[in-house]
Amino acid sequence: MAKFVRKLNDLLREKFPAPDLIELEDDKGIIGTIISTRFKNMEMMDRVNLIWDFLDENLTKEERRKIVLIIAMTPKERLLHSSA
Repeated sequence: MAKFVRKLNDLLREKFPAPDLIELEDDKGIIGTIISTRFKNMEMMDRVNLIWDFLDENLTKEERRKIVLIIAMTPKERLLHSSA
């Protein structure tokens, strides 16, 4: 699975380049977070659609099944979440 995590990270890095932050973890399926200013003023569903539309275009159905959850946050939301 580590090979797929690297592939997914590289793929997401294309869509969300630095300084955006991508954190992925393999725990019986991929769980991750994308921190990006691009998500500012976006509804949560729009964020999810942005990520999954991109993944649908670039991953096979089998690869997409390995992803359990990807959370989309702004840097400000992350700070609020981590200080709670």
